[in-house]
Amino acid sequence: MTSEESLGRPVPLRKGRTTVLGYPRGDLLTVLIGMPVLGLLLGIALPPLARWLSDLPVLPWRDGITFVGSLDRPWQTAIAAGLGLVAGLLIAGTDYDETLKLTLTDQELVADLHETKRSIERARVSAVFLDGKELVVLDESSCEFTRGVHKTKAPALAEAFRSHGYPWRDADPHAALFHRWIPGAPGLPAEAHAVLTARKVALKSKAAQDAGDLAETMRGLGYVVRDEGKDQYWRPLAAEADGRQ
Repeated sequence: MTSEESLGRPVPLRKGRTTVLGYPRGDLLTVLIGMPVLGLLLGIALPPLARWLSDLPVLPWRDGITFVGSLDRPWQTAIAAGLGLVAGLLIAGTDYDETLKLTLTDQELVADLHETKRSIERARVSAVFLDGKELVVLDESSCEFTRGVHKTKAPALAEAFRSHGYPWRDADPHAALFHRWIPGAPGLPAEAHAVLTARKVALKSKAAQDAGDLAETMRGLGYVVRDEGKDQYWRPLAAEADGRQ
């Protein structure tokens, strides 16, 4: 595999080619090196900054800031710097883990998100598009096969998918079918309303896993869910929508 392919940059189509759309190397180095260094520097700077802030007449969390400002011994500064370094590494690792990684061939697409890999045949992919910062792949029923933040530039993504014969779209081809969810409003069965009610609670509690599981439940009922701000939007699967016309 060439370096261009590993960076997700499109290269001329040739038989048997594999394109890996991962975390761009420049961004990855910035995150993996920059975040730990920033955390280290913040760990060193926090005690003197806290001592400066403690002199202010009005100060929230005064006890905690005063405690941090008291860490003026070399070993205490070293511990604070170490904690900042670890925090930076954790942030960098989380950012990498939450970024969607893709492997494309002319036969199939493999999506790697949160260390879980899933594959789909190219013939089953009905659309690929960007929804804000998230890349979305729809299967033949218009259900979301995968959705996740991707770091590669949009033109490079489009060219890479098209070079392998995938149906790249400039926008969601089913966007007009989405409706903002209103509890009890007509158009959805009671079971779907119950699922979306539970999902609203999960979103408010920032329980991402629960919200994802409930979105999967909605797909089992024949609906796709997406979020815009604090609102949930739903649409029927394409096959279901065609059947209702």
